[in-house]
Amino acid sequence: MKAVTIREAQPRLRELIAEACQGELIVLTDGEKQVALEPHIPSDLERDSPQLEAELLKAIDGPFEPYSSEEMKAIGRRVLRQKQEQ
Repeated sequence: MKAVTIREAQPRLRELIAEACQGELIVLTDGEKQVALEPHIPSDLERDSPQLEAELLKAIDGPFEPYSSEEMKAIGRRVLRQKQEQ
């Protein structure tokens, strides 16, 4: 992980983005605020869909109201993030 202030990052943003795309976690800081640059990894439906399907089935079968659009997106992001960490 690499932490860089906004001021330091501005002149080398292209370089930092390239590093993030190669897998380096880049954290931009602005005082107490922090934002991470991480690469977008496209979904592999062959690999990712069973976990996503299980989460969707829980939503259907659960004793609660249907998930909102934002909740469904958050579940999808969580499942993909967990797969990336494995």
